[in-house]
Amino acid sequence: MAWKAQNEISSADAKRIDASILQVDTQKKNMVYQLGEAFYKANKDCGDVEETYKSMVDDIKKLEFNRKVWINRKMKLQGMRICEGCGNVLPYESVFCNRCGIKLEPVAEELVELEGVQNIVETQ
Repeated sequence: MAWKAQNEISSADAKRIDASILQVDTQKKNMVYQLGEAFYKANKDCGDVEETYKSMVDDIKKLEFNRKVWINRKMKLQGMRICEGCGNVLPYESVFCNRCGIKLEPVAEELVELEGVQNIVETQ
């Protein structure tokens, strides 16, 4: 009975994490679209404007990092983790990858804040 209750909690957590991953993907897609639109408007008539886009590119990188954090959290619920070197799925407690042999670093579990982007609700 306890296993069933834990499984239901994990399933609910996994669904919330899936929703968070989808939200991050949507935010990233919107920001990439805005970046492309801004780049086009700025460059259709002029030349070098690289610094103008630095904050947008940085925010997109933060979204990509947050997506990885949500995936790490979901994998942890399943007792698994992903090797950063080769993408192999391993038990969460693994110290080395059994495919590529690299020493596994602790997985990122903390989200980074984005200015002007809606915060995603954390799952406990």
